[in-house]
Amino acid sequence: MSRLCLLLNATFLAACASPDPLAGLDGQRLFFDNCAECHQVNGRGIPNVYPALDGNETVTGSGADVALVLIIGRGEMPSFRGALNSAEMAAIINYVRNAWNNTGAPISAAEVEAL
Repeated sequence: MSRLCLLLNATFLAACASPDPLAGLDGQRLFFDNCAECHQVNGRGIPNVYPALDGNETVTGSGADVALVLIIGRGEMPSFRGALNSAEMAAIINYVRNAWNNTGAPISAAEVEAL
């Protein structure tokens, strides 16, 4: 029984020592606050002005490609480097890649940071 207690205690301490940087972040709220003005709440953008994110090939492709757009910017879209940290960017990316009709694998804050 003492081995089980030690194992559970070690597991608990490890979980507490390395918290998930995305925990507590609301990707949808961050999207609404930073992106929806141009890309719209429904992800459909503004035709001929700002691209739709719903069904967008870049969004549904690689999470790293979406992260690079946030970090570097593209066309009229500014860089969010300095305005959002890696965890906030990852939360937005994960929301957008799985909102509306999109599906995509999650990206971690560490992966965004590495870019």
